[in-house]
Amino acid sequence: MRIEMPKGARFIIGRILQEGYDAYLVGGSIRDVLLGKNPKDYDIATSATPESIIGMFEKTVPIGIKHGTVEVVTDDGCFDVTTFRSEEGYINKRYPENVRFIEDLIEDLRRRDITINALAYNDEKGLIDPFGGFNDLNHRLIRAVGHPVERFKEDALRILRAVRLATTLDFNIEESTLLGIIEEMDGLVYISVERIREEISNILMSENPGRGMRMLFELGLIKYVLPELLPLASFNQFNRYHDKDVLGHTLEVLDRCPRNLHVRLAALFHDSGKPRCFTIDKDGVGHFYGHEKESASIARDVLQRLKYDNRTIHLVDKLISLHMVPSEMKNEVKLKKFAVNMGIANIPLFLGLKKADHGGKPDIGGIHASKLIEFEKRLNEILERNDPLELKDLAVNGDDLKSIGIKDGRLIGKLLGILLENVLETPGLNTRERLLEIAAREAENDNRGN
Repeated sequence: MRIEMPKGARFIIGRILQEGYDAYLVGGSIRDVLLGKNPKDYDIATSATPESIIGMFEKTVPIGIKHGTVEVVTDDGCFDVTTFRSEEGYINKRYPENVRFIEDLIEDLRRRDITINALAYNDEKGLIDPFGGFNDLNHRLIRAVGHPVERFKEDALRILRAVRLATTLDFNIEESTLLGIIEEMDGLVYISVERIREEISNILMSENPGRGMRMLFELGLIKYVLPELLPLASFNQFNRYHDKDVLGHTLEVLDRCPRNLHVRLAALFHDSGKPRCFTIDKDGVGHFYGHEKESASIARDVLQRLKYDNRTIHLVDKLISLHMVPSEMKNEVKLKKFAVNMGIANIPLFLGLKKADHGGKPDIGGIHASKLIEFEKRLNEILERNDPLELKDLAVNGDDLKSIGIKDGRLIGKLLGILLENVLETPGLNTRERLLEIAAREAENDNRGN
């Protein structure tokens, strides 16, 4: 079996072997190649010490020298080269207290998390697979290396990685590994929010985000990573427009969303406020008045806790807050104001969420779908006409109003708002001459009123 690798990686391995050391391609890159995927990066493991690696190559960067990692710069890119090591005495279920450099590849692979990541390869010795990772690849299984409880006790982040790999690869988690996850899940309290955020984002951006989130619920992990979503589980909506509980609907919407992190985060939280807003009328029908605002509030709190960037928090907030905008809206002025509020560039994201949300509900006769098609058509017609939509689109500004004698800053702001309302209603008014006429008239009326 020959595994293709970049020229830079083959050059590095060849050079290290020439110097009398062992060197192999290791980990996820081998897994991905065997699965017919394009690896994101290629890692190399070696018996050579970091100092030896630095001496062998012209350009190196000691990016993790404490743990034996040196980045080697080649004409074909940069590659991480790490000395074989063993780890002992893990602190806070995450960080090894002692790292010892060794010369044994098998012992180095033994410390890794999942069998399909504990593979090594070079052209001389072929595939090195001491823990059955190749067989697990063929059987689409996620299996811990060695004893699962020990692996997860050492590093609780491996629990989320196992779920993420099962999600992104569409694999199953082997039984003893599942039991190890359940036994050691309390260790997740030691994992940083940044690491949790990264794993959640990776799950959401997979081809099976709903499956990944359901696994977090079914294994009981959700209480450690997204406890705010716990109330969604088995929450009956008691409404004929919903044939699933809130969680079931949420996961279906998630799977229907375009592959965009902002949209998928919005989908995950878009109904999170429903349990707090639930009321039931005299006929036994459930209602969730104002749930979009409550859901947006929950999403903001969670995304801030997980330290997402401000742009992501703001956009997800906006998508959730506006996801209940009625598809029946036909008034052009209201449509224009909605487009500005959502942000012109974000309209496709909004429509992606809206379509996924409607797709996750019963649609007898295709009524929802047809309304959405018309809604999107109306929005696109407005945007394609390039109508003025915001103050910056007006043919005049504050300086123009000052030029006709209007000096009061408060009045200038008021008049610009009035001019925009006129232009939203009648785009043809957006000329300097017409707008100054309207402004002068409105200013005179304002003076009379005072």
